[in-house]
Amino acid sequence: MIGRVRLSADGVIHSLGVYGILTDARAALTLARPRRCAAHSPPAQARAERRAMIEQAERDAVTLAQWAEEWLEHLDEKGGAESSIVTHRSVLRAHVLPVLGEARLVDNSPEGVDELIAGVRARPSKRNPKAKANGVAPNVLRTLRACLNVAVKRGLLTVSPVRAEVPARRVRPAEPDGDVATPEEIEAMTQAMPEHLRIAIPLAAWCSLRLGEVLGLQRGDLQDLGDPDRAVLHVRRQVNSKAPGAPLTPPKADSVRSIAIPSFMLEALGERLGERVGEGRAAPVLAHPGATASASHRRRSTATGAPPAPRPAARRSGSTTCGTPA
Repeated sequence: MIGRVRLSADGVIHSLGVYGILTDARAALTLARPRRCAAHSPPAQARAERRAMIEQAERDAVTLAQWAEEWLEHLDEKGGAESSIVTHRSVLRAHVLPVLGEARLVDNSPEGVDELIAGVRARPSKRNPKAKANGVAPNVLRTLRACLNVAVKRGLLTVSPVRAEVPARRVRPAEPDGDVATPEEIEAMTQAMPEHLRIAIPLAAWCSLRLGEVLGLQRGDLQDLGDPDRAVLHVRRQVNSKAPGAPLTPPKADSVRSIAIPSFMLEALGERLGERVGEGRAAPVLAHPGATASASHRRRSTATGAPPAPRPAARRSGSTTCGTPA
């Protein structure tokens, strides 16, 4: 839209110019009014009004890219989880900022956000090209909604342009078989691993551990391996592969827990502790970095015929499959 902006003061019509964007026209009109009415306002009030108009114009000039960086810094200052901040930054960089980053916050519309989300949903899944959805759109929605909600609280927006609902996280595959590994696949993956990392697969599968939790295990987390009725594994930390240097951090929220170890795993775990793990309670059961196990499996699965299952597949098997492997 292109329109001419005029201001009437004391019976005189003043032309303020031609503008192609409605918000620019409104800003020009807002800034012009105090100047035309300054003669009728006390000096202090006029200065305060001018200062307020300037500050509003500065807020309106902030782009989504500028605000996204400020928002991430805000999360860091509040003590947000470093892995969450890394995830948000990655989502913004890969999916949001290339499309909307240069636009001013006030110019981002619900239609523009809907178009962005639709474009993300339309992309095929990199992990499984035959999948009905790529799983990225919910992450984009969560990040963008959180980012713009804080912008509303800071007065940079009157209302968030994100109107799509974030779908609930599903805890099981939508299809009966989904991507849960079978006992046979778990055994094939185990045998495809290098010998010094082989224990990682049954730990993930039969104790329902995330990759970072497997790699965060220490000697002191495994107790009573000589007694099948009392053998227990404590999840107290994880290797956080998203943080610089992959440090040890607490596991995800509400994920500190103790797990009974299946009796068929005790012999292999005992051999592991006796032959490959240091004596101290803090000695790692598996070596770092976090990418080692999954990368090694992917490299060897092609050569051995082991199923190249996604990383979460083995972990889900522990909570999905009843009984023990054949």
